[in-house]
Amino acid sequence: MDKSSRITIPRDVAARVLFAHDRTCCVCRVRSKPVQIHHVDDDPGNNDPRNLAILCFDCHRDTQIAGGFDRKLDSEQVLLYRDDWCTIVARHRVLLETPPLQPGYDARLSAEVAAIYRTNEEYELLATHYDVLGNKELRDKYVELTLARGAGDQAVVYLRGLQGRPDLIPKDVIDREFKRHTRARDWLQRARFHRAIGRPHEAAADYTRGIQEALGEKRVFSAAFYLKELTEEKLFRPLFIAALQQAREAGDLWWQVRALQELDWDTEVYDLVLKHAPEIQNGKDTYLELLLAQARGDSGRAAELEKELARETRRVPLEEDR
Repeated sequence: MDKSSRITIPRDVAARVLFAHDRTCCVCRVRSKPVQIHHVDDDPGNNDPRNLAILCFDCHRDTQIAGGFDRKLDSEQVLLYRDDWCTIVARHRVLLETPPLQPGYDARLSAEVAAIYRTNEEYELLATHYDVLGNKELRDKYVELTLARGAGDQAVVYLRGLQGRPDLIPKDVIDREFKRHTRARDWLQRARFHRAIGRPHEAAADYTRGIQEALGEKRVFSAAFYLKELTEEKLFRPLFIAALQQAREAGDLWWQVRALQELDWDTEVYDLVLKHAPEIQNGKDTYLELLLAQARGDSGRAAELEKELARETRRVPLEEDR
């Protein structure tokens, strides 16, 4: 169709497409950039929502480069990016809009939302919905229904991660998803991928890399959003556990204690210092001696050590103090 005979995209269709994309380019996913609605098949008269995608001006230019194999973004790639991004947006909305179980929680509304997803056969969103509500049985039911009808790599990783069963993800799926995120240089989505498959070290590294990049580009909301997600996911816990194991292997009592304290494993701290009582008593670490006294319930000795520790403590002068 000639562009002069372009049919204006109906307002309701445009609104639905923009909403599904969260008004964000589905390829680069930079939220601060202006966007436009792209006709995937290059027919400006085909306003079927399945033929529309949101692109920023930079990514849209990449679809206009003619020359067969030299084309940077062909229609198949745009569709893959679009479906991937719209799925991510939809999941986020389920997670953000489904309230936790608490007094006053509207169970009827939850059932009605679930019924809508069920009618639309949105089984993946149903699995997410029930996971948020803590209903593992129904979550797993819809995970299996989604996988049974043929889910893509991203859905497989997400759903098995939702179940805490990364061991059920085929290795070839993991390899393809890692390469896809790496190729896209999407560190925050790669962080979620690592988290889903049980790689906390790699997830923490990618979260910090992506957050730093977002701050550098002044995408403050994105940086804050993923920093909050990183905190809520408590990725520090597996890292402290790894630090604990590292200290054990090195025979370093001090760092074993510190790792246990950061994990809030107080019973384990006291068990550890009691086990190493002779070593602590023969050493010169007042703090470890204090922990040992507390573990033994010796309040008198603990008070003496508290005062001794105060006497030993000195502020280290900063450069500007000198």
